[in-house]
Amino acid sequence: MDNLELEVINILRELGIPAHIKGYRYIITAIKYLKDNPSAIYAMTKELYPGVSKILNEDIKGHRIERGIRHALSLSTFNDATWYRILGRTGPMTNTNFLATVVEAIKVKMASNPDKSEGAHP
Repeated sequence: MDNLELEVINILRELGIPAHIKGYRYIITAIKYLKDNPSAIYAMTKELYPGVSKILNEDIKGHRIERGIRHALSLSTFNDATWYRILGRTGPMTNTNFLATVVEAIKVKMASNPDKSEGAHP
C-alpha cells in the first residue's frame, strides 16, 4: 500500500464512507488510475470506468462502477462543514467533481508535506 492509497483511505474514513461497500474500492482504484492518467477525468465513461474495471481484473460494467461510487458518496455520514474542511467544497458532488476534488486535495497535502509525497503524486 503506497502513500497515495493511504491518503485516499484517510479522506474516505474522515468523510464517513463505509469501507465494506464496492464503491469504496472503486474510488480508491479510480484515484490511483487518475494518478497515471489525469486526462481520464474528462472521459469518465469511456476511459476511467473501464480502466478501473481492468485494474480490478473484474468484468464490471462502467455503469456499475459509476453507481457504486455514487452510492458510496450518498452514504457519507458527515455534514457540509466536514466536507469543506477535508475537501474545500460542500454539497452534493458528481463522481467527476468528487474524484477531481480528492485528487487536488491530495496534491495540495503532499506538496505541503514533501516527506510523504515520494512516488505518490496523483
